[in-house]
Amino acid sequence: MKFYIFIIIFLLVSCNQPNDPVTSDDVASFTMYINTYGEALDADITETSMVVAANYQGFIVYDINRNEAGNITSVDSVFNDSDMDGTMGDNRAQDVIISQNHNIAFITDIYDRIWLYKLNESSQQYVDDYLQDCYGGTWLSFAIDEESDHIKAFSLVKHSSSESDDDGTIGEFDEYSTSVVWKGLYDISDSDIFPEDNAAPSCEFSYNFGVLPEKISFGNGMLAVSNGELGVQILKQLDESSCFDSETYELLTDFIPTGDIDFDRTICQQAFDEYYNPGLNGVYEPAGGFYPYIYSSFDLPGEVNSIMVRNSIIFTGLSTSNGCYMSLLDNNGVVIDNLSIANGYTINNLDEDSGVIALSAGHDGVLLYRYEGEFDGSLIGSVTFMGQINTPYSNNVKLDGNNLIISTEDGIYLYTLK
Repeated sequence: MKFYIFIIIFLLVSCNQPNDPVTSDDVASFTMYINTYGEALDADITETSMVVAANYQGFIVYDINRNEAGNITSVDSVFNDSDMDGTMGDNRAQDVIISQNHNIAFITDIYDRIWLYKLNESSQQYVDDYLQDCYGGTWLSFAIDEESDHIKAFSLVKHSSSESDDDGTIGEFDEYSTSVVWKGLYDISDSDIFPEDNAAPSCEFSYNFGVLPEKISFGNGMLAVSNGELGVQILKQLDESSCFDSETYELLTDFIPTGDIDFDRTICQQAFDEYYNPGLNGVYEPAGGFYPYIYSSFDLPGEVNSIMVRNSIIFTGLSTSNGCYMSLLDNNGVVIDNLSIANGYTINNLDEDSGVIALSAGHDGVLLYRYEGEFDGSLIGSVTFMGQINTPYSNNVKLDGNNLIISTEDGIYLYTLK
C-alpha cells in the first residue's frame, strides 16, 4: 500500500515539475549586482540612464556606461527619492516607464500617484512632480503612447470610496470597478515646470470595466487590459476625433472634427444646438483615445499577472504554474493562433527584445526563450528554450539588447546575454 502511495505522489510531483534548468553560464554572464537597499520591483532603461522602482526605498536614478557593443559596464547612482510623499498612503515605487523620446520617467505608486522625473541633466524638474487624479480613481497601472510633441498618458484606475450612494456607485461608475482614462501631456520640455498646464485632453474617460483588471500595456494602436482569471480585453485606438451614437456606439458620420477638443466635444454631446435644433447627443472621444467598446477579448488558463503588446501578438504571464501565452490577433481582433511556453511556471512579468523573450518567474528566477518569426503574420513563429538564470525572488525583468536587468527581492542583477 505504501509503495502505491509513493508512486502516486511521485507521479503528481513529476507532472508539475518545470523543465530542467540550464545554468546561466550557458546563456548569459553575470555583470554586476546593484544594492537597492530593499526590494527592486521594476526597472526601465535608456541609452544613458536607468530608473529602478525600489518599493519603500522610492525610485533610484542611475547613470549607465556602455562599451562599444552597447553592453552595460558600470552604473552610478545620481538620485534617490526615498520619501516621495510621506503623507500619501504607503509611499511606494512599484512600476516605472520611461518616455524614450522625451527622457521622462513615470513612476507608479499604486493607489496613490504617478510621479514624474526628467532624466536630462540640464532639465528643470517639475514643481508639481506628479499627475493629477482623474475621474476620482486610484491608479492601478500605467502606459504611454509617445508622439514627437506630446505624450499620451493612459491610466487604469479603480473607483473606490468609503462612502457610496444607495446603488453602490461612485458617480457614474460601480464601486470598485475600473476604468481607462487618459490625458495628453504637452509640457514635456526641459524648461517646463508644470506638467499639465497645457494638457489636451486634460482628463478623458474611455471605458469602464469590472473589478478584475489590474494591468495595461499599449502598443500597435491597442491597449491590452488584464482581466484576472477571465483573460484579456483590448481597446482599439482612434486615429481621429470621433462621435458615436450613445446607444448603438455606431460612428456618427454627421460629426466633422475641427481639432478643438472642447468645441468638438460640445458639438458631439449636446442635445440641441444654439438654435434649439436637435444635436448629435453622442459620445465623444478625441484622437488618440479609444473606441467606446471592446475590440477584442479572449480567455486564458489561470489569472493574468502581466501583459505586453508586441505588434499583433499579446503576451501574457499567468499565475498558478500556467506559464506564458502568446496570442496572435488578426486585423479584426480575432485570435488566430496561440502558443504556450514555460508550462509549470508562474510568471510575474515579461519582456522581449530582438527576438529574445525573458520571463520573470519568482523563486525560479528568469527563463529565456528565442523567438524565430515575425510578430505580424498568420501564424506565431517557433520558440526555443535558451536557459534559466537562478536569482533571488524575481519580480520583474527588462531586456535592452544584450543587457538583462532583473529586479529581485534583494536588488538588481545585471547579466550580459551570450
